Amino acid sequence: MGPIEYTENGRWGGRLTKTPLPEYDDSIDALAPSARQRLADIWLRRAAMERRVADSFAVIAGALGRRLADSGIVALASRAIDDEYRHAELSRVVASRFAGVNLAAPARLALDVPKHKGASAELRGTLFVVGQCVLNETTAAAFLEVCLARARGPLAKTALRDLLSDEIDHARIGWAHLAALEPRTRAEVARWLLPMAYLNLRVWREETPVDPAYEEAFSDHGAPPAASVHDAFIDALRTLIVPGLARLGMRTGPLEAWLEAGAFTHRPPTEFLWVKT
Repeated sequence: MGPIEYTENGRWGGRLTKTPLPEYDDSIDALAPSARQRLADIWLRRAAMERRVADSFAVIAGALGRRLADSGIVALASRAIDDEYRHAELSRVVASRFAGVNLAAPARLALDVPKHKGASAELRGTLFVVGQCVLNETTAAAFLEVCLARARGPLAKTALRDLLSDEIDHARIGWAHLAALEPRTRAEVARWLLPMAYLNLRVWREETPVDPAYEEAFSDHGAPPAASVHDAFIDALRTLIVPGLARLGMRTGPLEAWLEAGAFTHRPPTEFLWVKT
């Protein structure tokens, strides 16, 4: 498999990053071969996940178009598809630099679109937008923030800055759509927030497991320890997502109670897990 393609019509006019990646990063040469290989694996896995998110945004752009959403929001969702192709290629290039060879693009991961059984067809589209943008992309921004805050390597820092700036924009798609909904529809969405947040957090934990082979040097290159990443997930829910939902007049009590009970270690009450995805 060759490079993952993005277009000249995208955010940076065909360029991979806003500013060029550094041609040389001597901090990579200082790493042990085993550490370089592990970091290559981490970044290549990210490339696969970014490619899967591109498929998610294709679904989102279609859902927003069918709802006759604001044309500006639909345009942002369409551009996000190309952004995610670029993210996948950027992550592949970074992985290749750690590996010391030009790595092939990873195998494409299947996208499992939640069924949201029990929701109307119209509501299902909105729930997918909320789940992917309000929950997942806001969480992704928190993940990249902690990665960037700990990064020291020039290559990783440059890549992470561009990834983060895009993810913030992608989260805004969901927040803008949610704000444009009628209060009645937002009330319907609110019933699904806790189970969707629970499932989103579970997937993020699975994607960023505690690595027994973790080395402190990994933080310098965009891979901080899982414990600090997981703390950032909770902080994003507590300080960004819940207040944002509350500001839109949505019921957040169940979410707040779950967070207070210890979200990572506490499964929500059964009555709040009736959503079948």
